[in-house]
Amino acid sequence: MTARHPASSGAHGGRRPLSLRSRFGAVAVLVLAISLGLVGLALDAAFQRSSVTELRDQMETWVYLTLGAAEVGAGGTLQVPDDLGDPRLGQPGSGIYAHVHGAGDHWSSRSALGLKIPELDLHPAGQSWFGQLSGRPAYYAYQYGVAWELADGTTLPFTVTILADPVWLEPRLTAFRGGLWRSLGAAGVILAAAQLLLFTLGMRPLTRVARDVARIESGQRDALAGPYPRELEPLTSNLDRLLATEKANQARYRNALDSLAHSLKTPLAVIRSGLARDGGGGDPSLLGAVDDMQGLITSRLQRAAASTRRALAAPVPVAAEAERIVESLRKVHSQKMRRIDVIIPERLVFFGEQRDLLEIMGNLMDNACKYGDGEARLSAGLLDGGGTRTGLWIKVENDGLPIAPGQAQVLLRRGMRGDERVEGHGLGLTIVKEVVSAYGGTMKIGTSELGGAAFTVSIPPS
Repeated sequence: MTARHPASSGAHGGRRPLSLRSRFGAVAVLVLAISLGLVGLALDAAFQRSSVTELRDQMETWVYLTLGAAEVGAGGTLQVPDDLGDPRLGQPGSGIYAHVHGAGDHWSSRSALGLKIPELDLHPAGQSWFGQLSGRPAYYAYQYGVAWELADGTTLPFTVTILADPVWLEPRLTAFRGGLWRSLGAAGVILAAAQLLLFTLGMRPLTRVARDVARIESGQRDALAGPYPRELEPLTSNLDRLLATEKANQARYRNALDSLAHSLKTPLAVIRSGLARDGGGGDPSLLGAVDDMQGLITSRLQRAAASTRRALAAPVPVAAEAERIVESLRKVHSQKMRRIDVIIPERLVFFGEQRDLLEIMGNLMDNACKYGDGEARLSAGLLDGGGTRTGLWIKVENDGLPIAPGQAQVLLRRGMRGDERVEGHGLGLTIVKEVVSAYGGTMKIGTSELGGAAFTVSIPPS
């Protein structure tokens, strides 16, 4: 049977940081877009300059074509045939216009029919000029100055001008730009895919390390699997040494604590026997002090053991440990307990030390049996934080007397007991609180559905 706890539905606040792959991908795409954009602008500007240069060369050809067809009569009259050999100069509104003007005469091609020719300057013979005129439209103009010598030796200055509408270049520029940006876009997609593949292959070893660490956290492994690339070997080898060192230190510390506890039992037993030697009795205050010393030593050793828990301890099955505890309590309290229910999912695990889990459930269940009227309940569930090492909640209830709200904090003090008629040192709840605090958890005391007390322990995900 699966039981859920209200606290298990909580979620961690805050936004998760972007992964390395996302960061590298975003930077790569940004750099790629800027680079291809600059390349596109440079190519566009170069093509535009090339097109203007090509137009200049073509306009120069039209100048010579016009000069070759032009004649000056005996009276200085300019004569140019309408058909110059290029259909664009004979088609009205074609965007290419020829114009010849001198001191007192001028001529325009058929293509300039209905067009208002802008005011043009005269240029000295043999000089040419190319540029863009001001105004709307801003015509491209190529001008060439000539001097026509008549039979009587008189020289007549003329300037041949070819005008080109900027619109004449737009179809060519538009076609080039469309092909350019489509090609750059396709190249950008291919390069972005190649970079994504490169990042994926490059990040694969790190992904493998993260997966192996997650297996260590879940208790499936004791060390990293390997082998890894040379760049990651210092990290993985140091992590393996750290895990091995932690495990060895934990074992030595536990052995030292166990040895200390065993060494103190004999002197305390001798003191107790010495106090009770005369007539089988002893000073009650001294005997109580010995009991307090024994309880204090047990509590201190337990607290020290809990504070040195392993960060990546193997998971402990909660249901199996709970059944062991309940089976023992049924024997100890066989005359009093009528029913002990266990409601724990089979797959629920505790990411911590086995002895800590036994201390929590054992002390709470022992109190439930002592202070109840024959019925107790042990339930547990999952506290999921989205990681591999989940938390859990444990709830212990009995059918005895409920605990008043003002008495809850008093019971958590060292040496306090809910009922002085019940044997004990009053250290059980204190030990549970210290163990739970070592895991960053909390313990709450409330009223059970059975009518008695309810103790709820929450251990967050690690």
